Amino acid sequence: TVYGGGSIASRRILALLDFGANVTVYAPRIQDSIKEMQKKHKESLTLYEQAYEPGSICADMVLSCVDNPKVDAAIHKECKQKGIFVNIASDKSLCDFYFPALAKSGEIVVGITSSGKDHKKVRRIAQQLREFLGGLESNE
Repeated sequence: TVYGGGSIASRRILALLDFGANVTVYAPRIQDSIKEMQKKHKESLTLYEQAYEPGSICADMVLSCVDNPKVDAAIHKECKQKGIFVNIASDKSLCDFYFPALAKSGEIVVGITSSGKDHKKVRRIAQQLREFLGGLESNE
């Protein structure tokens, strides 16, 4: 389950869908790029244009991309009470796991994280790996 319908949520949703996950999204406003994804992934992407409601979480894993400290704290608290793994995009101290940047080429997938510390460095390294892997793929 993903809470949030903006650009961070969009990137994470796309990554999850690429690996065959079923994703449910809750957000008061869902950006058009996510709605477009749903057209391609009708069976695996469900969208609800509604805000988080306390007590409503029923999932194996939660990604919160709402960028609202009060909502993030409530989502984190509920997940911890229910034993659900949670990642709060805006606060690494509230993460049970880090969501990696991905570099993919064919069957090769590389995930990069800095344990939530240096997002710019991770982004740069991921881009370099994408370029490298793309070069490998075109030479094979």
